[in-house]
Amino acid sequence: ASFQWCWDKICSLKTSDSVAQFMVSTFSTLEPEVLQMLRLLSCFGLHTDVDVLDILDASCVAPFDGIRTPLQNLSDLGFIEVAGGLVRFTHDLIQQHVYESIELEQRRTFHIEIGLFLGWKVSTSRTSSDASSLEGAVGKMYISESKSQGSVITERSLLSIATDHINHAGPEFVEQSERKSFAIWNLEVGKELSARCDFGCALHYYEQGIAFVGNEVWVDECDINGKYFCL
Repeated sequence: ASFQWCWDKICSLKTSDSVAQFMVSTFSTLEPEVLQMLRLLSCFGLHTDVDVLDILDASCVAPFDGIRTPLQNLSDLGFIEVAGGLVRFTHDLIQQHVYESIELEQRRTFHIEIGLFLGWKVSTSRTSSDASSLEGAVGKMYISESKSQGSVITERSLLSIATDHINHAGPEFVEQSERKSFAIWNLEVGKELSARCDFGCALHYYEQGIAFVGNEVWVDECDINGKYFCL
């Protein structure tokens, strides 16, 4: 006995992977602002907070006319879902393809710009304009200037997200003059995780911070060296 595949019926089946692959093939038809939004979202992984995107609305990585219209367009097209304060890709293949389609240099620029902008937005209790003044100042609440009512995100969360993006870029793509600040960001996030007994994740941030310190900073910056040495 033998059988034959009914290819028309098989091809008509809409599995999640085939739908995602079809959507990926339509990227070239998206408007530039919508594609920019899609690329921005992909830098956060499979999901991110709407609050964080609202904060980035005024940044250079956001679409020129704002994030809300492109977000709605992407939701209507089925690329993302917006619910419960989160924006999620409808399939991991979509996020993966978008992210990998960004040229490496541009991808790192995305991460650095996102990290710098979110880190700059963190409120501090000090008057110094130096980014290192973030040390000891995380723990308050940052009320975002978002269009959603009652949008609140902790400074700890915001600093952690900012630090993750800087770490994605890596110390070799960061100005030497900024590395001390990013070492301190990693130190602060690591200390917060240690306080919650999440020592594995804390170690990751400590190692990242030490990488940002580098040989030159070890010689020149005794204060930050001491803080890492005392861990």
